[in-house]
Amino acid sequence: MARVIFENVTKLYGGNAAPAVNDLNMEVMDREFLVLVGPSGCGKSTAMRMVAGLEEISDGRIIIGDRVVNDLPPKDRDVAMVFQSYALYPHMTVYDNLAYPLKLRKVPKPERDQRVREAARILDIEQFLDRKPKALSGGQRQRVALGRAIVRNADLFLMDEPLSNLDAKLRVQTRAELIKLHERVSTTTIYVTHDQVEAMTMGDRIAVMSLGVLQQLDTPQNLYDVPVNKFVAGFIGSPSMNFVDVTLQADNGRIYAVTPGFKMRVPDLTGRALEQYIGQTVTLGVRPEHLLERSRLDGNAPPDATIPVKVDIVETLGNEIFVYLVSGSVTLTSRMDPDIKLQSGQEIEVAAEPRRLHFFDPKTEQRVA
Repeated sequence: MARVIFENVTKLYGGNAAPAVNDLNMEVMDREFLVLVGPSGCGKSTAMRMVAGLEEISDGRIIIGDRVVNDLPPKDRDVAMVFQSYALYPHMTVYDNLAYPLKLRKVPKPERDQRVREAARILDIEQFLDRKPKALSGGQRQRVALGRAIVRNADLFLMDEPLSNLDAKLRVQTRAELIKLHERVSTTTIYVTHDQVEAMTMGDRIAVMSLGVLQQLDTPQNLYDVPVNKFVAGFIGSPSMNFVDVTLQADNGRIYAVTPGFKMRVPDLTGRALEQYIGQTVTLGVRPEHLLERSRLDGNAPPDATIPVKVDIVETLGNEIFVYLVSGSVTLTSRMDPDIKLQSGQEIEVAAEPRRLHFFDPKTEQRVA
């Protein structure tokens, strides 16, 4: 097994373009399942391809285990990669696809057969060993691609959006299979995806990237509860966090967040961290699931902590509803229980769970409370 260390890793493609990866410092622990997540073009795939040796490093060092691998060719890095496109040989059977990496490394035939059949057993594809890829479904092909990585007994698995070609139902199923697979083989894994739901459900830790820069590296729960900046707060969570620019005002020893649409009291605990921003504009963030119809808030909310809104659109999803709300020039999204009966045009009051409010500096976009 192996840990992976990025030390000031930068990737430049020439010209005046911004770095694809800029001064990346990160450690992937031994046996950890680490997910690199971010929007298209954020540098996550480039970072992984540099680990694999498929991209040259412009600056910095990558260490796998105890070796600096900057100048090592891919074949000498002891990594196994699973691609989005499966990359199976169409003229070979599943058995031969699985055995091919071992054949290239001149693994003796008895050992080769034992490793292929063990990987097939782990992935439940033993019954497909005599078939060719065209006779398999997308999910079965992806398991064969995973099996080809498993037989290698590599120190490190690299997975580049391996589920993106699957339909929604199969993605959920294969996601669960990948989690169970990691629990069985315990190989250090770097997994790249643009899907934050995949990241939250699969990763031991998640590295969120934007424009080539690592924004936050943390556990899924900490990313959700304590995002370090506005980008992470908006990227993690679905629907995404509501953001409202508010002016902070002091009144009778309390702090209020004020917009043309509402005036809402800030909880005392949060307010102390915001005292330096009184009289200034900050960005208020609240997740849709933490914006409740007033009567659903534990203990009810005091009148000056509620927001009067008009219901714009109600989307019914069966187990929940998404309610789009308007207050003055402010639009908000709330995630509510389906037993709340709301109609377009109805006027209600909502309140944010006091301990679930987030505030961000409008210039730096860093979290301040």
